[in-house]
Amino acid sequence: MTQPHLSALCFSLAVFSLQGLHASSQMNERLLQERLISPAVYELLNRRGATTREQRIEVVQDACAEHQLPPSDCESLRGTTRLYQE
Repeated sequence: MTQPHLSALCFSLAVFSLQGLHASSQMNERLLQERLISPAVYELLNRRGATTREQRIEVVQDACAEHQLPPSDCESLRGTTRLYQE
């Protein structure tokens, strides 16, 4: 692979990575807009930098275990995963 081709490939990968990060961070906002998470959960996820499904689950589980969220925000962990869709 020549230098110009390698540079173009690296640039393309960087652009795609940035687009993926932007889309992931918008997921929390979409969940809030669709009322699938409360404003308290939204703030917690953003404060902890949770942008993936796994990160959201872990952050909310930890916060519930530490009683940092109201019981109504923790009830969703028991029977549904709708809050953590991608």
